[in-house]
Amino acid sequence: MRGYPKHVATKTDFDNLLAMPEFKNQALADLKRLQAVDDAKVIRVISGSEEDKNLVSEEIDNPNPIWKQQGFATKKELDDLITAKEMAIDDK
Repeated sequence: MRGYPKHVATKTDFDNLLAMPEFKNQALADLKRLQAVDDAKVIRVISGSEEDKNLVSEEIDNPNPIWKQQGFATKKELDDLITAKEMAIDDK
């Protein structure tokens, strides 16, 4: 691999990048950016159309938040990984 990838697609990608000293800080920064995304709720359109401006919608729990798309089982798993890697950097 040459340089840091443009797109980090999975948890395994993050694990691999965190294991490389030259990419650890950048991968940790990307994980923190992923952690900061607040997508716990989304808006679902029930009926209507944008043209009529009569949309009926509701807010629901997001069935597929970004942390799940990246391969983390829970948001806590993501938080724990960030905490562990930050502590490892601080120990040095």
